Amino acid sequence: MKLIEVNNLVFSYDKKINVVDGVSFSVESGKYISIIGHNGSGKSTIAKLLIGLLEPSKDSIKAFGLDLNAKNLGAIRSRIGIVFQNPDNQFVGSTVRDDIAFGLENRRVPHEQMDEIINKFAEKVRMSEFLDKEPENLSGGQKQRVAIAGILAMNPDLIIFDEATSMLDPKGKREVRETIDLMRKENPNLSIISITHDLEEAFSSDEVIVLKKGKIVGHDKPENILENPGIFVESGVDLPFKSKFVNLLSQVGIEIKNDESLERIVEELCQ
Repeated sequence: MKLIEVNNLVFSYDKKINVVDGVSFSVESGKYISIIGHNGSGKSTIAKLLIGLLEPSKDSIKAFGLDLNAKNLGAIRSRIGIVFQNPDNQFVGSTVRDDIAFGLENRRVPHEQMDEIINKFAEKVRMSEFLDKEPENLSGGQKQRVAIAGILAMNPDLIIFDEATSMLDPKGKREVRETIDLMRKENPNLSIISITHDLEEAFSSDEVIVLKKGKIVGHDKPENILENPGIFVESGVDLPFKSKFVNLLSQVGIEIKNDESLERIVEELCQ
């Protein structure tokens, strides 16, 4: 079942240059799609178009079988959650508990039901012990996990991560990736779109879309994208370190599988 259908999407901020230019793709239930590209490629603009923060070209986006327009916007947004780039800008509550409760209050969930829901999703993202902590006492990765808990509590069909790990340190990035993996295991029908610079994250998804100047220059499974490094050269996106390392080894006659961890590759070389 296709939750999102994007057909020949076009958008321009100045009505002269198309930031998004003829983009088409779909997102099926339970799929994890990553969209990567250099700065200015149009990937974050696509995220804003998908949730109606920008107005797309006419009838170019369908979400849950509905045309994305002013009439259907409320119904569509109620089924989509989004995690933005800066974790500090997403906190609206004075504590972790208050922040997770915020969306539930907006949906008028009875207070007697809230504690159970809050505790459930705080546990899912491993933040139960921080429920009464203030946001300034949390790391960036922990703040993003709280944002994810607040979204999961709303029971969305689709979550969009818009550069959600770009301001995090390696530990925070790992925490968010692990949380995404856990979310997918617990809810196989949850769909994810990740707008990202983190290619390690992108290559754990089901499909990768590569953008250059608003156009799709690559769309395939991660392992197939990796077999065509020219796509990265063309789009201005740097290959992951592990992939560059494997390619260099291949050039000197040492063949290593790209799906192995860097640690395992080093172990094989040391044997």
